[in-house]
Amino acid sequence: MCEILAVRWPEPRPFSALAPWAQAMEYYGSGKFGWGVAWLADGQVHRHRDTGRLEDDEAVKTYLSAVTSTHFLIHFRRPTLLSTIQLADTQPFITVGADLAFSHNGLFTEHETYRPAYSGRLSGAADSEVGFCMLQDVAESGVPICDALAIVHSKLGGKANMATLDRHGVLALYSNHETNRLWTFRAGDAEVAATELHSPDDSLFNLIFQDAINRAVVDESAIL
Repeated sequence: MCEILAVRWPEPRPFSALAPWAQAMEYYGSGKFGWGVAWLADGQVHRHRDTGRLEDDEAVKTYLSAVTSTHFLIHFRRPTLLSTIQLADTQPFITVGADLAFSHNGLFTEHETYRPAYSGRLSGAADSEVGFCMLQDVAESGVPICDALAIVHSKLGGKANMATLDRHGVLALYSNHETNRLWTFRAGDAEVAATELHSPDDSLFNLIFQDAINRAVVDESAIL
């Protein structure tokens, strides 16, 4: 029941510029059990995570409000298993070299099948982290990122929306989740991607992005 929000601006903007959208997505969505944001700066991917709500996170009012970037990737969490509410399971996940961030919404039904293969690399217990480890291996073999996301889903199964942000500023999207579709659209001068709040009735646009144009459902994969 997680939600994903990705934003790309033509020029650097502060996190505070998208905070109202993020706060509204948290309010109307189901992801109140942890949140995180990744952003691009100085050729690296940076990250902040918290096991509580964005609304209650003091970092939003302090250092995050002044963080500027052209690219942001936000994840709101409502885990399938409430036993996985811990920082290690809070997304976005990020590589050791800070060159790729990853977020997932849905449930990888075959995650336990592949978990033993990644046991030495896993920090938490979430199914999403298994997908993150697999994605790294597939992408590092030279497979383009959108194809790599599709391969991960084909192996792990279930419903899935995924988004990545790399150090070159590529925001890659993958969507195969019929009950929480991933949309792309323009809001002002921002290119945006967002899941539909598990509410397939245009609530995402009626409640949050009323002025959005160029609305389109992601047809499996896209680059924002």
